[in-house]
Amino acid sequence: MRYREAVFAWFGFRAGAAGFLRHGFTPGFRAAASALLQPVNSYTRFPEYHFFERDIADFLEDRPGGGVPPLVLDVGSPKLFGFYLARRHPVDLLLTDISPLALDPYEKAWEAIRRGARGRVSFGIRDARRLSDRDGTFDVVYAMSVLEHVEGDDGDSAAAGEMLRVLKPGGLLVFSVPIGPDYREQAIQGLAHAVERTGKSDLHFFQRIYDSGRFENRLRRPLDGRIEREKIRTIDRRPSDVLRGYHFFRRYLPEGLAAALGPLNPVASAAFNRDHPGLVEPAVTVYGPVHRFGDIYADAILSGRKAAEP
Repeated sequence: MRYREAVFAWFGFRAGAAGFLRHGFTPGFRAAASALLQPVNSYTRFPEYHFFERDIADFLEDRPGGGVPPLVLDVGSPKLFGFYLARRHPVDLLLTDISPLALDPYEKAWEAIRRGARGRVSFGIRDARRLSDRDGTFDVVYAMSVLEHVEGDDGDSAAAGEMLRVLKPGGLLVFSVPIGPDYREQAIQGLAHAVERTGKSDLHFFQRIYDSGRFENRLRRPLDGRIEREKIRTIDRRPSDVLRGYHFFRRYLPEGLAAALGPLNPVASAAFNRDHPGLVEPAVTVYGPVHRFGDIYADAILSGRKAAEP
């Protein structure tokens, strides 16, 4: 498969199975079922895993050795990707999120699979808008589909600037966000701050879907020309009736049954995903002001090296 779907799906299943054998249904039945059936939570995620890991692996290969593990900061990304990175590469990885709700289950999950890992993993609470780390601390900083969820009028811009601030000169920055032909600030029902379930019908801010102008102004401009060897890719969906039917079905499937589609995600990724160099307007999009599981949009991935200080 083009984006190593089988590799990532198999790793996720093994991690989920190891966690289940060690902890059973702790912290809950739904979490355990999702870890086993849908460890990569969407078919759209596989290209992000693929390109993030490839860019980071290439950077680590070029980086001078010296016996000191590179320091890597994950800003709120899917934790399974961090586990995969630490299993394969000798990194010192700090997995972060804004809420303990998004970290606590994964500390137990890592304990179940850490034996034999080449890297080390630690966990920490961070607000992406105000990272508590010192300037120039990390060799790699990445955020997979995170910046769009950072709240505040300029929360995403502040987070992009903070990621660059804590990165060493010459270090690697990688992030991805949703992108489409029209800018949207989406709300979602029953989920506050992207992690806290409210159990209410109230709508809360969920994410931004960027257009090319907002991508430039809100995310690239805060980097202030301090990125070298920049690469931008668009991960698009191939237009087809099958794609639309899949999303229509997914939209009306009860959330509790969503994990049942997990085994189809690698196949759906191979069928629907494609990538292009640069920012490319998606061929098919379906989204509005309220987030639905049937939404279709593209993802933009930016990677580059922080320029040396003047």
